[in-house]
Amino acid sequence: MPELPQSEINVRLALAWLLNPQAAPLESFNDDVQRLVAVLSSKLPTRDLDDRTQGLVEAHKREAAEIDKAKEIASYNRARQRAETIEEEEQRGRVAEMVDALLGETLTSDALDGIEELRPVVDGLLYRGTVARVNGKPGAMKSFVALDLAGHVGSGMPWAGRDVIQGEVIYLVAEGAGGIRKRVRAWEQEHGRKMTGVRFLPRPVQIAGIEWLVLEEACKRLRPALVIVDTQARATVGVEESSNERMSVVFARIERLAREADSCALLVHHTGHVGEHGRGASAVLGAVQTELLVKKEGRGAERVICIKIDKTKDDDDNAEIRLLPRIVAVNGMTRRSGAQETSVVLVPEAAHTFAQPGLDPAISAAVALLDKHNAPIAIGRDRMRTWLADRGLTIGTSALAAALAHRKRREALKPRDNEDEPRSDQIALDEGEEID
Repeated sequence: MPELPQSEINVRLALAWLLNPQAAPLESFNDDVQRLVAVLSSKLPTRDLDDRTQGLVEAHKREAAEIDKAKEIASYNRARQRAETIEEEEQRGRVAEMVDALLGETLTSDALDGIEELRPVVDGLLYRGTVARVNGKPGAMKSFVALDLAGHVGSGMPWAGRDVIQGEVIYLVAEGAGGIRKRVRAWEQEHGRKMTGVRFLPRPVQIAGIEWLVLEEACKRLRPALVIVDTQARATVGVEESSNERMSVVFARIERLAREADSCALLVHHTGHVGEHGRGASAVLGAVQTELLVKKEGRGAERVICIKIDKTKDDDDNAEIRLLPRIVAVNGMTRRSGAQETSVVLVPEAAHTFAQPGLDPAISAAVALLDKHNAPIAIGRDRMRTWLADRGLTIGTSALAAALAHRKRREALKPRDNEDEPRSDQIALDEGEEID
């Protein structure tokens, strides 16, 4: 009789043991027989196994399961490696074509002239298609700076001595919406014109939410020169601003809006408790073209709003802009007490004076406005109202009367070459008019 192969002998031994496990201890058989017993025991009934034998059977079952899992993993790894090899071989087949394409993207020095330069919104400061930030401590008047920028960009007027390319502005008033009307009216009163070209959205659109996508589409349609988010914190509620990972996603959305709408996205942001940089994640700094730091310097009539260029990629970062806060009595707006509402406007330090000695700030502002527009000295209050109205200007009644009186007194004190000329303090008022 031919000799049986060892594998068949092992199977017969395993089956025999399963039929009579008391005949011999399982561990007396070789490992192959023990593994076969473990496999067959799950398919054939096994009787009267002691705990030790049952534990041995279970151990072989676990070993068999681990081996099967290892084979599965090995098979998966081989398949993945094979897929990677196939992919690499396919890529290598296109290498020559890819090299030609890559070399085609390189530029010589002369070819660099064909790259489109950054297009300014405010010369040397804000540019279309980029992200910028205005940083400052609470109360530093950074929102007043942002509003002043909006008014000048919307109307095309130079800002702080810098040329402005006129364009539409979208202003997200995510913080302090209740006071925006008063600030805008004060700005209009100071500049003698409406704040044209600016659209206000008085609620916090969340950058991480679906509504930001709606804003993106609206901006792509309007293509504004400037989109202001005031403030970053109120537009990122629930986002950990110290997390580089979370804020990188947020800034990717802001960059996309700036790029696709061809706008400058300007964020108003707070500085940290320590230092003078924007609060939160540092990784976002690479996404910002320009960072401005707003600080208050001095006190009272000597107070100056100093704007430093904290970071810029392509311009002079030593430049400094100095603005003076001027208190304005807002025409047509009163408090519950009946007192006239006031607000603040910013004016360039070199061109204006914050306050004139001895004058209430509202009267000082009225005098400055009359001087700015070369208003005549020799007319009274009623005719001056008409003169101002013809030019779209208004000044409150009490401030106007006091400003007229001050200008006439000031004119009277000027030296005269010809003493025969009438002095300003001798100029008659319109019949029936009085200075109150």
